[in-house]
Parts: sequence; structure tokens; C-alpha cells
Amino acid sequence: MTFILPARRWQAAAFALLLPLLAAEAAAGILNAPFFIWNEFRLARSVALWHGFSLYLDKDAAGPVIGTLHPPVSHCIYLLVAGFHNPTYLLLAASLLSLLLTFVPLAWVLLRAVESTGDRLFVALPAFLFCGFLILQTPGTLHIATMIHVDAAAIAFATIACGTFCNPRKPISARQAWLAGLAGVLAVGSKQTLAPILLGIALFIAVSAGARLLAHFGAAVLVGAAVLFAAILAFVPAHAFLFNTITLAAHRPLKDGYVELLVKSYRTFKQDALPALFPILLLPGCQWIAAAPRLALRDFFRANRSFVFALAAAALIPVTVKAIVTVGADVNHQGLVLYLLFVAAGLAIEQGLADPHRPFVRGCAWICAALGILVSLAPGALLTLPSRLRQVRFNASETALHYELRHPGFAYFPYSPLASLLSAGRAFHMDFSVYDREMGGYPLTAHQFEAGLPSAFKMVAIPPGEQPRSIALQNMLQRYERIADLELPEWTVYKLR
Repeated sequence: MTFILPARRWQAAAFALLLPLLAAEAAAGILNAPFFIWNEFRLARSVALWHGFSLYLDKDAAGPVIGTLHPPVSHCIYLLVAGFHNPTYLLLAASLLSLLLTFVPLAWVLLRAVESTGDRLFVALPAFLFCGFLILQTPGTLHIATMIHVDAAAIAFATIACGTFCNPRKPISARQAWLAGLAGVLAVGSKQTLAPILLGIALFIAVSAGARLLAHFGAAVLVGAAVLFAAILAFVPAHAFLFNTITLAAHRPLKDGYVELLVKSYRTFKQDALPALFPILLLPGCQWIAAAPRLALRDFFRANRSFVFALAAAALIPVTVKAIVTVGADVNHQGLVLYLLFVAAGLAIEQGLADPHRPFVRGCAWICAALGILVSLAPGALLTLPSRLRQVRFNASETALHYELRHPGFAYFPYSPLASLLSAGRAFHMDFSVYDREMGGYPLTAHQFEAGLPSAFKMVAIPPGEQPRSIALQNMLQRYERIADLELPEWTVYKLR
């Protein structure tokens, strides 16, 4: 390390230790992907799209219900890995794609924020490690980064939209406003509940740049939304698209005991957000106090571009609260808010580290970065990698596919849709999607349910840990008897009487 300045050598040594640990945690998360049944469900939609099936079945249409409650942008992105024919490799590749969608925009934002700073890698890397370890340690953001979900694509575009303004040394321009608007539309086109981030970005532009650039941002959003909606309607009937993404999505019931759940979620969220809240509040506060003369509000926002991420996170909170208490929601909803807070904190740390005039602020930034990394470090992930690698092929998706190849069309796998898609390019009802229809108040008729089943199946197989959710499947299984199948150990298997 003779080419590194002596004052930087201890940092280089720390980076050389921490980066492999971060990579090990990411690899451990990816190797978990084949064992989470929801990953197969979500990825099956992109594979079905690859084989020409529609994701948006209309209310009265007959066919396999594989539908999604979200717009199609993220499903189209996962088409990049849909060509794999082995389910384990397919799920691992899709999980890696989620990781890239989470971390590549983050790296772009952090490097862009200090692109005119000397030794910018030594400034950006602490912030990247701070964000990276927090993302991989917090359940909600880990779910986004390593599982297969619309959230990864949505958060990637949201990060680009907010990160367009992240360099405080560059004035906000009309070009940036248009890029932010178009990226924001793609974020909403991946997950419609991210629409409030557009309000957060608009507020930041209004405060820091004024009405003219706010008008440019609004025009970009309108143009982008019109083009995206027209592109969707070129392939999907409008009524079918709106039925799935608006009607069904808006009619999900509340969870039982949702008040207690909300209190518990608040406590968990507060603990997860604390490592980010300290730098977000402390470092800009120190800059405000130390500024002489005192900065006007507009100048303060211009000098602290991390605020755009913080405002976007705050705008998502009401939608997140509603999602938490709704049936079908998971930790990923909190993860969206936490991810934006982590990036805001990373930018605040980075700005503090790059400040050559305030040693106190620079020292506080180092302390915030070190504490965030220490509380989220999980070196044990490195020790688990060999066993995870050995076990990765022993998953339900592989078992279902092998059975389907040995006995084509004999079994119906309502929780393993990749079996028929990868073996014969056929799609059948996914039970979670049928259950979504029932929760939304639009259950399938007997004819619709039968139209989405294999033509001559004699057996229904459900993987370990799962049970029939939809009333339609439960009613059908009343005509079946439960049996044991040596080729499907630990599975719940039903055979026609």
C-alpha cells in the first residue's frame, strides 16, 4: 500500500476487511432465496410473461390466475434472468439481480455526490459500508436487497430520482428535474404505492430551486406517466390492468389486532432507524450552527441534498402505516422507508467527511459511520457460507420440477408454479393469486377455477410449511384424500379419491 498516503492506510486496511464481510453477508442472503416460497411466486410471473401469459386476467376472464397487484415494470426487469431452465439457478440469478438493483444505484448516488472531491473513494466508501451493512442487517431492507420482489426495482428508480440532486456543488437544473420525474414515474410503475415519493421530491425542488424547476419536474412526471400508461395499454386491456392494480389492491382487509401490530411495528421501526436518524439530524444540525452568517432555508436545503431522500421517506410513512395493518403486508414496507433513510444518512456522513473546514463535523461523521457499521456487522455470515452452498439445491422448487419431469401432468403444484413453467411452458393457478381475488371480494367462479387447472391431474402437492389459502382450493381438496408420496417427502400430498 505504498501508493496510499500514510494518513489513509488505516482506512484502506479497514476497507479491505469490511468489504469482504459485506460481500459475505450479501452472498448469504442470496443463498437463502431458493428456500423462500414467495420468491418462486414472484419470479414465476416474469417467467410466465416470458412464455406469453398475461399477468392481468380480467374479472370475468377464464385462465390461469398468476396475477400481480402491481404495475409491470419490475416484472419486465426480471425478464433479464427468465431464460434459466433450472429453478435454483433462476432464483439465485433473480436474487442477485435484486441485490444489484439495490446497491448499484446506491453506489452511483454516493459517488455522484462527491465527484469533484479529491480521494472521493475514501469519502464514499465509509458511507457505502454504513448503508450496506444496515441494509443487509435490517429485516425490511434485507428483504428488498436479496429476495425477489417489485420493491427492488421500485427502490432502484426511486434512488435514481432522488439521487439526481445529490451533488451540492452542482446547481439544480431543468435536466435534473426531468430525470428525477421520469425515474420517479418508473418507480411508481414498479410499485404504485411509491407515488408519495413524487410529493417528497416536489417539496425538495420547491424549497431549494423554486417554482420554475418544480414545473419542469411536474411536466416530466405527466409526460412519463402518459408514455408508460400508453405502453402498458398497448399490451394489456385497460379494464384488466386497473382491476388488478387498483380494484384488487385497494380492497384488501385489515389484519386482526392491527392496533397492537402498529404499536409493535413502530417500536421495531424506531430501533432500525436510529443508526440513520443520528447522522441525518446531527450532521446538518452542526453545519447549521457553525454557518456564519446563518444560512437561509433555501440555501440550507441546497447545501444538504440528503434532505431529498429524507423527505421522500417521510412522504412514504402514511402509505407504509396503511400497508402494515393490511392483510398480505410484510416487513418490506418498512424497508422502503428505512432504505431511503439509510441513503440520506450515508449522504450526510459523506458530506461531513468531505468538509475540509470543520474538523468537528468531520469527526462526528466518522463516529456516525463507525457506529452504524459496528451495530450492523454480522461476521458469522462468513462461517455459514459453506453449508449454505452445500444445501442450496435441496429446495422445494427443485423437488417439484424433478417430480414434474418424471410424471408430466400428473400433479398440480399450486405453490410451485415454476415446475410446469420450466418443464413445459405451461401456467396454472397460483393459490396466493386466487386468494388475492377472494380477499378483494372477487372470487373465481367454478368455471374460472377449473379453467386454470391442469387438464388431467390426479394429485395436488403442497410444499412443507404451506397450506391451502384460497377457499376454491380448499373446496376442491374435499374430493381428495391425503396420502404419503416417497418422491415428495415432507410434502402435503392429496390424491383424487
